[in-house]
Amino acid sequence: MQRFFCALLGFVSSGAACAQDPGPTFADYNHAVWTASDGAPVQVTRMAQTPDGWLWLGTPNGLYRFDGVRFYPFAAANGAHLLSPRISELAAQPDGDLYIGYEDHGLSVLHADGRLDHLAPATKDSPVHWTNDVKRDRDGTLWVATSYGLRHLQDGRWSTLGAAQGCPDKDVVIALAPDGQLWAAKHNQLFRYDRTTGRCAPTELRNANGGLPERIEGFRMSPDGRLWAGADRYLALVAAPAAGAAVPPRYLGQGSGSTAVFDRAGNLWALRCPTGVCLAGSAGKRTGDFIDLAAATTARLDQRGQLGSLAPRVVFEDREGDIWLGSPTGIERFRRNTLRPLELPAIKGDFHVAPDADGSVWVVAPQEKRGWRYDPAARRLTPLPGKYRGATVGPDGTVVLLREDGITLRRAGVETHVDLPGPMARAAWARSDGERVWLGGFDVPIQLWDGRAWTTLRALAGAEFVFSAPGNRGQMWRALADGRLVLFEGGHVRTTYDRAAQDGIGEVTSVAAEPELVVGGTDGLAVLHAGRFRRLRALRDDVLRRVTGFVVAPDGARWLNGGTGLLRVEASDWRRAVETGAPLRYALMGIRDGYTGTAAGVVSLRMVNGRLWVTTTDGIVEADLAPRDVTPPAPQPSLLAVTGDDVAYAPTQPPAIRAGTTRLRFDFTAPALCRPERVVFSYRLDGVDDAWQTGTERSATYTGLGPGHYRFRVRAMNEDGAWSGNERTLDLHIAPTLVQTVWFKLTCIGAGVLLLWLGYCLRVRYLTRTLTARLGAQLEERERIARDLHDTVLQTFQGFVLKVETILPESESGMGDALRRSLGDATYAIREGRDKITALRAIERKGPPLHEYLRMVGEQDAGPGQRFTLRCVGEARALHPIVEQELCAIGREALRNAFRHADAQQHDVIVEYGARALVLTVRDDGRGIDLDAGAKHGHWGLPGIEERARLIHADAVLRTAPGAGTTWRIDIKAALAYADGRRRMRWPRLFTSVTSAAVRWMHSAPRPPAS
Repeated sequence: MQRFFCALLGFVSSGAACAQDPGPTFADYNHAVWTASDGAPVQVTRMAQTPDGWLWLGTPNGLYRFDGVRFYPFAAANGAHLLSPRISELAAQPDGDLYIGYEDHGLSVLHADGRLDHLAPATKDSPVHWTNDVKRDRDGTLWVATSYGLRHLQDGRWSTLGAAQGCPDKDVVIALAPDGQLWAAKHNQLFRYDRTTGRCAPTELRNANGGLPERIEGFRMSPDGRLWAGADRYLALVAAPAAGAAVPPRYLGQGSGSTAVFDRAGNLWALRCPTGVCLAGSAGKRTGDFIDLAAATTARLDQRGQLGSLAPRVVFEDREGDIWLGSPTGIERFRRNTLRPLELPAIKGDFHVAPDADGSVWVVAPQEKRGWRYDPAARRLTPLPGKYRGATVGPDGTVVLLREDGITLRRAGVETHVDLPGPMARAAWARSDGERVWLGGFDVPIQLWDGRAWTTLRALAGAEFVFSAPGNRGQMWRALADGRLVLFEGGHVRTTYDRAAQDGIGEVTSVAAEPELVVGGTDGLAVLHAGRFRRLRALRDDVLRRVTGFVVAPDGARWLNGGTGLLRVEASDWRRAVETGAPLRYALMGIRDGYTGTAAGVVSLRMVNGRLWVTTTDGIVEADLAPRDVTPPAPQPSLLAVTGDDVAYAPTQPPAIRAGTTRLRFDFTAPALCRPERVVFSYRLDGVDDAWQTGTERSATYTGLGPGHYRFRVRAMNEDGAWSGNERTLDLHIAPTLVQTVWFKLTCIGAGVLLLWLGYCLRVRYLTRTLTARLGAQLEERERIARDLHDTVLQTFQGFVLKVETILPESESGMGDALRRSLGDATYAIREGRDKITALRAIERKGPPLHEYLRMVGEQDAGPGQRFTLRCVGEARALHPIVEQELCAIGREALRNAFRHADAQQHDVIVEYGARALVLTVRDDGRGIDLDAGAKHGHWGLPGIEERARLIHADAVLRTAPGAGTTWRIDIKAALAYADGRRRMRWPRLFTSVTSAAVRWMHSAPRPPAS
């Protein structure tokens, strides 16, 4: 699905469509962009959102997830890996499963617990190749549309629906209607699957001109459950739900679209029309069977600088109603602004707003002395003649317009003109308390108009006033520079509150009298409760500073306009904070909601025809007081990482923290795509914290920890004050170090015992070496005896025999025969003596080296047609005589067995003079050895080789199989093989002093007498 309608928006219907509300424009949305510099993946082609709030991003380079703040590469909890990095489809399910399709072979499912399973293998005979759509049916079976046909997974078995079943067999796209009907499309053909017959029935789809479309690019579902097919730059109605039929949740009922989507308000968002993105307001709410894709574009972004990329690849609506775009450069989000700016002239200073009883609004720019009358129905401003200095409204609804030529009072459509008592003062202002008009200015006394004449206010004469606002009818609140707040009633002072009574809110910036007295200041907000002021607290104290506007909505919600933006506080949260002192819970609307500038210094909140006008330093924005149709779900906390003294541990299982760890860091998050900056976290470490720690940080660090068991707990709260239903917990254990355990002293005692045992072992080793030396001396003594016997007794005996042989007569007499028999016995005794002497002497073999000896054996014993090779690896070294003798015997036996019994053509011998070991290898390509032959009576070849190997402490390995030849490998360590041996490793430094002392002690011990 690489192509789609170019201009996707509008209706081919009656001309009445043009008269309908065109819907929102892009100016009504907050636009945010994340690129590679923000850590976002590039070339995003698919999107999905799982019920836990994570936004999943599929790219040709892998799978990622986004929590609204950071991007994380995918990693499965069970260690499994994706079948391919080239993601072609993501389909989220209500139970938390996420199906993952690939451009290559295979299909996977990521479960809610983080496990990754593969439903189809990544092999060339896999039933799934290039996934276009994945839909889970009502019975739990799975329908998969691929570029090679339609696949069905039921009870773990895959089946193919193709041409034999009348179904499309190439480039298939599918959709499940709310009634459970399965629809499929291929090119310009539409099919309906008949569950009874198990076949696909072709259905004709005509375009707006009555012809067949060139290509059906995909299906889209409007909020009312109608299923549309997109083709040839229009949408055609495929199916409509029956009356009263349930419609699945929007964010799970449709996935991301590579061409267009309907949002929950019925607006149609289209991509590449022909570039950028287009918007058709309320397109999904219109009647008719066709939506023209070229006629009804109400807004578009197709210029450089309007989008991060003019070639978006995918569009998606999340569960909170935000629209997301995936592009070659990253992702983008469109969030509907809560506040909508009014189209007003650019001016200096602030606007004064005074709503009239007839629905119109009087707007004045005091610094420019201009005024307008605003018609909310037509959203039109009409300039007023003359010069205006202010506009306000009294508690009885009287509009007071201050002009340079007088004051105009409007009530119930009747205007009354009042002349000024004198010249216009600097910074003049006029207020009405419902009974009289107050007129003041800079450094002039206040004048009161009671409907007949002007009088001068005598109370508090000479005091400097910094603020004034009407209260109930006949009341006026005045704030003095010295911090006092004074209530005037009937033109006289009734009540005074000093600075201390106001609980430290600073200089007064606003006063609201209904339904209770609320006073805003530069440092906070206070409410008069139970006869005294109580300062309200919030998680962020700055949101309650410099509040200049306060309104109670018809539903009881409180709206406040302050230095950080517009706040909405539910009635229950307000009462809880006022009565109990608990932190005030609120929803804050700031720059990302359409709020510009900061709260104006005048009365900055007014109710206008059921809507809220918010006056800021950058103009006026309008807020709809109607409850939101989408309530953000409670965020679900997720633990990302656990680090102890810079060592990372897996957060998915109870980790055993390394002994001695004193610092732990926990990184966590809670996916919230709409307003992640407003998510509040509470966490605690049981065993350390006595109370919850609350803030917006997404990590917690603990230092100075000791060994023991701990439990980390974290929860999250969204902007509406909804806490996550479940905490994320992690149990962990810090192991104690040696000195921290109660067994330390026992270990010390054990160490002492160990040292004594080490001394004992060294003593035994010394005695063993002494015994070895003694045996060597005995061996030398035996050799000396053997030489003496050979040179004396045996030679004398041999000479005697020779003499007897010379004088032995040749006669056949009985004596001659007896002498001959005795001479034979003597000869046998000499031979036996010679053997005994040989046994007494040390073995000193004199002959060619091992490799040369085996070469001679091989060349002599090889028969006709038998090839023999010998290879010597490394520099030849002199071998220990016994080792050389036994290896020669082993090699000779192995070669002769191969020449005689293996029926082999090739015989190889390899002698490796290695630094660490001597290796002798004898192999042939014959018929192999019957291993049972070694157990037969009279066959001693194999046991003999193994016995000789054991004698010299060598490893003998035999590898053989029928028809696979035979290989003998004899491996002996260098220290045993070579005549010069190998240097032994030194003792560790830890035991140097101990061994030295032990050796000195052993040498000082009495020596045994020499034998």
